[in-house]
Amino acid sequence: MNPTGRPPGLPSSPEPSSPDPFVPDLSEGAETGVYLALLELLDEGLIITGDEVILDANSAACRLLQRDYRQVAGRPLTELFPSEEAFLAARARVLIQGEKRGTLSFALPGGELCSLDFVAAPRLRPGIHAIILSAPGARPAAQAGTALAATSPAAPTAPARTGPAAPARGSARARRLPRPEAEPAQDDKADMRAMYLACHDLLTGLPNRRLLEARFDDGVARALAQRTSMGVLRIDIDGFKAVNRAHGDTVGDAALQHLAHRLNQAGGSRALVARERSDSFLVLLPELDLPGDAGRVADALLAAVAQPLALGAHSLQLTASAGIALFPQDGRELDTLLRHARTALGQAQRLGGNNHQFFNGLADSLGFDMAYLENDLRQALEADELLLHFQPLIDARSGQVCAGEALLRWQHPELGLLPFRRFIGAVSDPTLLARVGDWVLAAACRLARQWPATASGSTPRLTVNVGIEQLIHGDFAERVAASLRSSGLPPQRLELDLDEKVMAEDGSNLAETLRRLAEIGVRLAVDDFGRGLSSIPRLRRYPLKAIKLDPALVRGVGRSEDSEAVVEAISGLAATLGLEVYARGVEEPGQQAFLCALDCQLQQGPLFGRPMPACEFEAFLAASAQ
Repeated sequence: MNPTGRPPGLPSSPEPSSPDPFVPDLSEGAETGVYLALLELLDEGLIITGDEVILDANSAACRLLQRDYRQVAGRPLTELFPSEEAFLAARARVLIQGEKRGTLSFALPGGELCSLDFVAAPRLRPGIHAIILSAPGARPAAQAGTALAATSPAAPTAPARTGPAAPARGSARARRLPRPEAEPAQDDKADMRAMYLACHDLLTGLPNRRLLEARFDDGVARALAQRTSMGVLRIDIDGFKAVNRAHGDTVGDAALQHLAHRLNQAGGSRALVARERSDSFLVLLPELDLPGDAGRVADALLAAVAQPLALGAHSLQLTASAGIALFPQDGRELDTLLRHARTALGQAQRLGGNNHQFFNGLADSLGFDMAYLENDLRQALEADELLLHFQPLIDARSGQVCAGEALLRWQHPELGLLPFRRFIGAVSDPTLLARVGDWVLAAACRLARQWPATASGSTPRLTVNVGIEQLIHGDFAERVAASLRSSGLPPQRLELDLDEKVMAEDGSNLAETLRRLAEIGVRLAVDDFGRGLSSIPRLRRYPLKAIKLDPALVRGVGRSEDSEAVVEAISGLAATLGLEVYARGVEEPGQQAFLCALDCQLQQGPLFGRPMPACEFEAFLAASAQ
């Protein structure tokens, strides 16, 4: 079996007549240095950059910018610009709004400004961009036949410099703007400031609705081309008006600034978090492979808000609610999706807040109150409306299927097939949640008993998610033992994935329940590890065998140095504690390779296989054994 689970997809080649510059394919992990070596033959400068850090540059780029290679590669992109505002404005134009041609002002090491024409290829893949630079008037080979937009008059060229950063011959020489006649530079700064203010919220520094609209239009084109989805979220801070009443507007504004930063961090590099007004935020999630991915990001955002917030002498404990609408199934226009996200947000708030809800088109058109789902779910247990899908867990080095994770679905008679995250927020009765969880456990054990062996002769394990409601309701260990006895599934083939919130619970009963489960041979793992809730000493307290990385962290691999550092730290911690590490939400071969290098070869996600009905999963196992 191919360890990646599917043939690698290649982007379509541009037509010969396309005016766009040639874009090297970096999607399969090819080294950027190969392309840079070829482009050393050109006089134009080439920069390969992430969202904030320069990844590489050719010699011509170094000459134009009058810097040594070591002063460019690996350095923050903001260092190339005269100010932070100038950098943010340029990033908004080129990397976010997707402007492909124009002129940018760069800061030279001596303090002067130079204005260079650019041709950009933003988002070669998520978080990777290419920018070709040339002196004004020089036409880059990458865009022959296309004129660049000039934004300022010609100026004298800079005199030649000695050393490795000396400018190239005339066609690749940077233009210096004379400092005594600073009006053009002041005009540029004013334009940049105006552009920044037009696209950002003054209080929090987050993008505003205007910038989100531009990013949405760009995301629609990519979603349609790649046949992916997008998520639009509305987030309101629960009861925030009470904060202003109790502590004043100054504390309220400071709280919003801290919350904006948390949301921006929790959303990850792929999300665009914007402030709409007051305590209302919007989030755009491009390139979603699975609708459930939007729910997992919403969980991370709400968890970030729920962390205690200390503001001087004031200590706040806040929560938030979120509504989610998906492109294209819930709408193709941003206004439609935002309206539907507002409807879903209202439902989340009616359920008590501190949760997220997906928009349900049929329920909305029928005037259906989601609160009735709780009663319907009780009937569904008796009416045989619940069913299970399974998603494979793969050894990414060998390609062997190691386990299948049971995922609950509800075939609602009016609303159709509902994934677990679409309806669980409507259930407030912990006893009902425990009954549903027990049904999943018993049904999954029966189905897993029939799974065929793999090519190695072993039969994949079954993994089942367990909530705190099940663990504290009655004798859970005995119910697990009864499910194993009735199904005939060996205990060693069952793994129970505990929500990370379980680790925050105290009490001897919980510890005793987990100890009894381990004694009969059931494996225990912590799910969604890395959201910040787990205490390290608690990992040692309980008889755990594995931890599963939070998918939001895994998605950050290859895009965020912070995410990679956290994943590496968790892997080192797990090795010290003798725990296996699983990775959920793996989407790209580069993520697969990074995780394998950390001995985290047990992986799950769209790269290896999506959730599938029980019969299809059994056939999938049979095919993988051949």
